Amino acid sequence: MARLLRDSTRSVEFTSAVLRIHNTGGGLSIQAETMSGRYLHPDMTALADLFLPSPPSIYEVRLSHTGEYAFIATPDVGTTSPAWLVFDDGFRYPGHPLPGLPLPVRSRPTGAPTDPAVLARITTLAAEFAGLYEKIKGHAPDWKPGHTEAELAEAEERIGARLPEDLRALFRVTGWDNESGLLGRYAHDPLPLLVESYLDGVPGSYGWEDPVHKEGVVFETQPAGRVKRLSRNDWWITFGSDHAGDFLAVDLDPTEKGTSGQILEYGRNVWGPIRYVAASITEMMEEVIRALKAGEYDNDEPESPYLIAGAAFHDEPARGHDQVLTETTDLGDVDDPELVQELYLNDPGSVDLAILNPLSSLRHLRVNRAESVVADLSGFPVLEAAAIETSKVDLTGLAGHPTLWSLSLAGVTHPIDFGPLTGLPGLIRLGLAGLDVPELERVGELPSLRVLTLDDGQVRRLLDAGVTLPSLAAIEITGGAPLAEIVRLRRRLRPDGPAPEVIEASGTLTAP
Repeated sequence: MARLLRDSTRSVEFTSAVLRIHNTGGGLSIQAETMSGRYLHPDMTALADLFLPSPPSIYEVRLSHTGEYAFIATPDVGTTSPAWLVFDDGFRYPGHPLPGLPLPVRSRPTGAPTDPAVLARITTLAAEFAGLYEKIKGHAPDWKPGHTEAELAEAEERIGARLPEDLRALFRVTGWDNESGLLGRYAHDPLPLLVESYLDGVPGSYGWEDPVHKEGVVFETQPAGRVKRLSRNDWWITFGSDHAGDFLAVDLDPTEKGTSGQILEYGRNVWGPIRYVAASITEMMEEVIRALKAGEYDNDEPESPYLIAGAAFHDEPARGHDQVLTETTDLGDVDDPELVQELYLNDPGSVDLAILNPLSSLRHLRVNRAESVVADLSGFPVLEAAAIETSKVDLTGLAGHPTLWSLSLAGVTHPIDFGPLTGLPGLIRLGLAGLDVPELERVGELPSLRVLTLDDGQVRRLLDAGVTLPSLAAIEITGGAPLAEIVRLRRRLRPDGPAPEVIEASGTLTAP
């Protein structure tokens, strides 16, 4: 590793250089630079050959221009630049449940056959679709044979839940519709794949920003009130996809206003909350047939087996969950401001955040590059996270906010008044890295604090003052400290915990 770093400096004047590699177990993140900040370009192929077979870990080597090097590796630092130290792997932010959610009684496996009325309805709809398909395409759709009741019961026993009656009925009619368009641009998966996918890893579907280093706010799915506002659910069972990165899940655990069996979508084209698609499989099939009868379909390639109806459930909501405002706080041009859940406020100059109070559903606020901010958040009843980058800030309006659990401040050029922060009863995550915080030691007074972001100097200051924060689930350390220093800080933060696993070596490279 040291030789590869030296090779990357051959045409560069330097005093010292560093190469860091994060092997996640599935890939490598590589950072190489001189201490003056010049990026280096080591041989990526050679690094991959060297480290991909190695255990997941952070690897770092520091090299002087005279050839001396120091190597260190540890799996007990989550990332570097910034460094994450995670002390509680089971910690989750609000709305991010661990596996183990209870299954509603109505969805427990019973072994009973599919409801005959539902089976008859789905059979009729499938036959109607097949007739329209043959009329348009000139041949019948190529469907796989359906499953028996015994096969369905066995699958349900394995996943621990009974599938909705209309999904069971669909599997009775056909094991796979071969992407013919029976469910619009989606197709249900073969039953064995449904089971395999559910049992692979964590049960259930989705997993929106679960890791501790993510921002973590979970947004409301529209129409509001039908889908539980969670990052994942054991009983969102993936059963199909568009074979292009977006997936369908059936919801067995809806809200009281929702419907058991409602259809949700997640994937590469769904950014933000999980998307509500339809109330049921039945509703999807009915809408596909309506669109085909109305001539609302794409048949530009008559020889293709695909027949994609212009079904209404393909349409995205009229507005997304997020909004961007740049150099203005005027909400006059914002459609449905009461539905905005995330706001990026860029370059607003001097602003009192109370002017944004019409955004009554706001859950995540990010202010970027402001001159001064009056952080009056009292008009945002459901706000959960605020990240404020500004030269000057008045935090008085924070005190007592009932739902704010994440606060990050950056760029402030004057001392931070810690008093208002102690008035946030639910503050779980706090970021103060790089700021002048005269009363930093008062972080120990925050009863709900679990995640903290500080620079390495601030961490040392707390430790020197005897503040170790044993309730922290994780800490993010900025400032670019060497990996060896991060390991030392970890030992000091958890002196009674397991010692970090560390491998160290040093030496001098001989001339090539």
